Amino acid sequence: MKKNIACGLLILLLILVSSCEREQKKQETPKTGGNPIEQYGSVMSQSLQKAKGMDAILPLKQLIDSFYVEQGRYPTTLQELVEKNYIKEIPAPPRGYDYHYESSTGKITLKPVN
Repeated sequence: MKKNIACGLLILLLILVSSCEREQKKQETPKTGGNPIEQYGSVMSQSLQKAKGMDAILPLKQLIDSFYVEQGRYPTTLQELVEKNYIKEIPAPPRGYDYHYESSTGKITLKPVN
């Protein structure tokens, strides 16, 4: 009988402890501030930034791919596209970003400026 009571108390204690941990995790999760309109505005702003980034990267990526087809290799730098007359000048990246170019793969991305 004492064994059954002890097991029951142990199970009850485990349930209580696990529910407290879940409650504590719920409290630790950051809450999204603002009302739904502010959240929507934030999402739309981020989407606009991504679209501007794609507008800057896609033409450069096409030039890099053209260079690869014609030269059999990727340009060592973006400036080589200018030197080989693929483009007059490298367009400025969107505000707050810099181009990150990997010459081994021809991949170009935007990195936030620190």
